[in-house]
Amino acid sequence: MDKKFWVGGYSPDGGGASLGIRAVEISNGVLRDLGLAHHADSPSWIATHPKLPVIYAALEPRGEVAAYAIIDYDRLELLGKPVPAGDLVCHLTVAGSAGPLIASCYGDGRVLAFPVNPDGSLAKPAVAPASKDPFAVPGHDARASRSHQSTVLRSGRIITTDLGHDSLRVWDLDAGELRLRQQIALRKGDGPRHLVEHPSGLIYVVTEHGAEVVALQADLTGIYREVSRTGLGEAIFAGEHFPAEISLDPNTNRLYVGVRGARVVVVLGLNAGRPLVLGSAPCEGEWPRHHLQVGSSLLVANQLSNTIQVLGMDRQDGLPSKRLGSLAIDSPTCIAAQVAGR
Repeated sequence: MDKKFWVGGYSPDGGGASLGIRAVEISNGVLRDLGLAHHADSPSWIATHPKLPVIYAALEPRGEVAAYAIIDYDRLELLGKPVPAGDLVCHLTVAGSAGPLIASCYGDGRVLAFPVNPDGSLAKPAVAPASKDPFAVPGHDARASRSHQSTVLRSGRIITTDLGHDSLRVWDLDAGELRLRQQIALRKGDGPRHLVEHPSGLIYVVTEHGAEVVALQADLTGIYREVSRTGLGEAIFAGEHFPAEISLDPNTNRLYVGVRGARVVVVLGLNAGRPLVLGSAPCEGEWPRHHLQVGSSLLVANQLSNTIQVLGMDRQDGLPSKRLGSLAIDSPTCIAAQVAGR
């Protein structure tokens, strides 16, 4: 069965060569470029609305978020003007079918909740309280807040990462506004980037600077604490290699982490919730910024080699060790599945 995707990337304003949002298709392991769906300046992250025929793009260097109506599988139309978000807005999450769009801004640390109008366009956002560095030292220069990702938890709460403050924050969503429930401090220098939630309730956070996967677990009151941390293998070194995306296998028994600089995807099994490295496989390109599992294949967006690789997964250990195909795409940074029926 053919499956279609939206691909975002960096344009010249972000140091890349992308022209905007492209549509691609995979069939029998073969990727095909369906063309430019809409011109955009560095749509580095794309989020799809779960109900409406609308997608959202973080126009990172512009500090804006754009909404697009889906006209066809290979064509988009701008839904109103792009709206201001914050410096280097880098990630978007739609908080459910009737929830707001959560935006994370790397440049100034802002986290915003944009109300979504009935047609999918965006209203004026509510800005969450600024992060407070848990490692701040009086008399020393303040460290910059670097918001990087938001995730909707099964509880309905929102969790966000702050790569600059080495912390995560858990929020209650109250009448469209984010109310801080808990700040979780990791180790100074970890640089938490992205995370996934397991059906068990465990949260797995990949650290960009620490090159580890940190597991968090909530107690009976819903307060999260660190329960384990796992390195990504003997060949992955903090400060030299930089983990990017972390994903959970649909069978929920493996984690996949793309590692920039090392040119690999690391696979971790889950043993009673604790990650254990099973091995790694080449990503067949440079700077694997994002990846997406599609059936028994892994699509890897190799930003600096301008390709999306299709890697086949081994049935036994899950390693993406079979090269099935490659598609030339300028500066790809995000792959988002199109929703069937749109």
